[in-house]
Amino acid sequence: MKGILSALLGLSLILSVVNASAQFVKTKDIEKMKKRTSFIVVKERPDKKIIKLLRQKAPDQVADYKQAIKQLNRDFPEVVKQYWALNGAITVEQKTEKEVARLRTRNNRNYIVFDCQSMKVKPGSRSRRSKYARTYTSSLSWKFDNKDLSVPVINMYFIENDVQYPFYIQNMSDRFPDYTDLAVGLRLATYVFTEQLGGRPERSMQQEIKHNAMYLKDKTLVLCKNWLDDDFVESMAKSDYPYPIRFVSKEELDELFKKDTFDGSAIAYIPAGVFSTFDMNYPSMEVNVPVVFDPVNGMPLCHTDISDEMFQAWGFSLIPQMGKSMVGFKKIRNQDIKNFAKSMKE
Repeated sequence: MKGILSALLGLSLILSVVNASAQFVKTKDIEKMKKRTSFIVVKERPDKKIIKLLRQKAPDQVADYKQAIKQLNRDFPEVVKQYWALNGAITVEQKTEKEVARLRTRNNRNYIVFDCQSMKVKPGSRSRRSKYARTYTSSLSWKFDNKDLSVPVINMYFIENDVQYPFYIQNMSDRFPDYTDLAVGLRLATYVFTEQLGGRPERSMQQEIKHNAMYLKDKTLVLCKNWLDDDFVESMAKSDYPYPIRFVSKEELDELFKKDTFDGSAIAYIPAGVFSTFDMNYPSMEVNVPVVFDPVNGMPLCHTDISDEMFQAWGFSLIPQMGKSMVGFKKIRNQDIKNFAKSMKE
């Protein structure tokens, strides 16, 4: 029974981490989205509260935070122009939250808005009506300790709606988003949208994702050295994996995405999600799952196995003050390579 339960829990949350933390897109939203060709990318501004907190607890990170915001504002519009191809020829503008709000008050219905937010879990109260915790998004945070279990996401919403009512949310890694994270996020989202535009229902997509490993055949597996576990052995990985492996630096990986030329490769990535544990003492649980996806179309091809960890996490969450807060693996291990190879045989 444990094996069955752990597999179900693991598969359910893995699919949520890889594809989206929000619901799949509603048909009416897809139809509305197809008619719009004007996009707004929200311009981030350094948060005064974050800067104040950093000056108190991590003053050496203030400059890094400000620089990361500047880089995000340079990268995000360019990534949308390059990687969002579902609406044909599009125009991309960059505006602040206040400028977006002003357009909304004028009853503007021309834009789709992309905004980097942080997904968090709000603790539930002990009242009857709000017993359990819930997930929500808020302004993009800067993680400087392990207590922050929020993860960055791409929030997509129609301009006439509030940012709290997106039609889609796309996961990225747990890092502050850079060019590669944004590109991967939009490509993964593209896969979901493309499949649904083709009439594929959510259930069908979820059932087939675990069988996509067959498309790994003859592809070179690209592994970023910066994301490898400290104990990772390259020679062992090459022995365990049936096809070529290419090890690249983060800078080389960024260049691959900027050129959007992958030459028959599959890329390993570590998306993150945050979920409620239904434990009011420890409401948040961050899940990190190493996956392999096709960088050309965004199709998830396989993932590592964290089902046993998921089973333990949910089990602990039922015991007050014992809930696990971190589940999965933030680095790629040799065992993950074995799991990727095993997926092709299942």
